[in-house]
Amino acid sequence: MPVAAWQSSSLTATEFTADLMTPEELERRADYIYHLLDGCDWAGPDPYDGLTSPLASLAIHPFLRQILLQTVKRSPVDIRPWLAIRPLRTATACGLGATACSRFAASPLWHSRARQLGRWTATRQLRGRYAGLWNYEFDVQTRWGHYPASMPNIVATTFCADGCLDTGTLDGAAAESLATALLDQLYTGRHFAYTPASATLIHNANLMGAALAARLASLDGMRRPLASRLTDAARSAVSATAAGQRPDGSWPYGTSANLGWVDGFHTGYVLLRFDAASRGLGLEPNKVIDSGTRYYLDHLFDGSVPRYYADVKTARGGHARRDPNNDATAVRMAVWAEEHGYVRPGFADQVLETVSPALPGEGRAQTLYANALPGPPVRRSPRWSLAPLLDALTAFYVTRRAQ
Repeated sequence: MPVAAWQSSSLTATEFTADLMTPEELERRADYIYHLLDGCDWAGPDPYDGLTSPLASLAIHPFLRQILLQTVKRSPVDIRPWLAIRPLRTATACGLGATACSRFAASPLWHSRARQLGRWTATRQLRGRYAGLWNYEFDVQTRWGHYPASMPNIVATTFCADGCLDTGTLDGAAAESLATALLDQLYTGRHFAYTPASATLIHNANLMGAALAARLASLDGMRRPLASRLTDAARSAVSATAAGQRPDGSWPYGTSANLGWVDGFHTGYVLLRFDAASRGLGLEPNKVIDSGTRYYLDHLFDGSVPRYYADVKTARGGHARRDPNNDATAVRMAVWAEEHGYVRPGFADQVLETVSPALPGEGRAQTLYANALPGPPVRRSPRWSLAPLLDALTAFYVTRRAQ
């Protein structure tokens, strides 16, 4: 049965009355978000920048590091200036921005924007021990581990590599260096790890590595033995996450006992990268993607409202938890679901309309500088908010033009 034949029961009951957006309107919105980013030189706060504070030198225990990071992340008031935390320009945001801008390749203006972002992202490729990979510009302490700014990670590497490949700013030698390091530093022999220091299977990170490996294997000029290793690793990684799918179609964040939660944007990442890796490997759509998409649409949406955690409609105080990355990823996933026939046309428009009042620059007039946006600092984050929204809008543009 073709995947388009399935429709989510929770969505078919919803009447989607939003007007379909024109490609011109989507480009206008994308241009607005680009100017927000460009107006602050792609620099701003990040949810995980707390450990760039000088106070971090006193947080020698993992628990103290996590307290500092989470305090900065969750504070309703921006305490970064008091902690001497400066706005960050991240390669990850620029790489994602390069991919987004490249979708308007026919426009000389957007082509120039994409190339500029791609070239800068390429300059951030690591040298030395981790040559070929990319990193975050800040230390991170999570519940599963700690990794310093000097250490690469698969998420930064994937977004940056895709941005460079999409804009043609990664030459053959740099691509081969990336491929070698991806296998030597981030592949465990079964799956791709988040960092070289952790072997924990985190499903969205694993599939980011799988999709990137499959893409690199197909590049013209990639040496055959290296391409073969990349393909084998990608297949193994896809199999690992397929095996980790729960009977209900969901994936936990990771395989450790304390990583069992299911959230919207990580599930979206899993599905997008599972699809990309499968296409790169020449695999047919399968029941793993079908059941995962069914779960995502049924449990991580309340009608057209994205849920942060599966089946959780409200948080403390009775207000739904909103997160700009989760909202932007929901739009991106709604576009993907329409494109693949999982939902009726108009669902992506309805999701964008639903989340727009909570998104930067949407629903009201704003100055064209991200640092002037009101609301929580996370809304001004290039990496966590603005670049993902730009990516979603440009992907929506491509799909709408094709209709």
